[in-house]
Amino acid sequence: MSALMLIRRLPRGREAVTRRVVAEWEERPADGWWPGDGSAEWWELVDPAGDDDQPAAGLAAVRAAGSTAHLVYFATPPDHRDRALQLLIALVDALRATPASRLVAAPPAPGRHVPGILREAGFRPLPDGQEAMDL
Repeated sequence: MSALMLIRRLPRGREAVTRRVVAEWEERPADGWWPGDGSAEWWELVDPAGDDDQPAAGLAAVRAAGSTAHLVYFATPPDHRDRALQLLIALVDALRATPASRLVAAPPAPGRHVPGILREAGFRPLPDGQEAMDL
């Protein structure tokens, strides 16, 4: 049985933990590459009973543009497809409480299993190669 998980906007003070986790999951230096362009809002899937320094179980970055939100990044620990699906479903539910009426995901890097996870979460392919879901 898995623990109850909560999705929330990244609280102040958690950026350092988030950067460390992203670097670990992406196997990159912690002080280098960072997904998003600074305008993205970060969301984290966490154990609500966990400590403040406990890493998130999943992370997503979303950039709002009018009534459309763009999923610019999401990740979970390697080989945790079930957690990625849980993250996406929770994120979609949370975004339904925002002005966004559609969530669009850009095409993933080649060789990743992202399209399958997006489709399991309810996204549908668009003609331009992106995936989208009406909120």
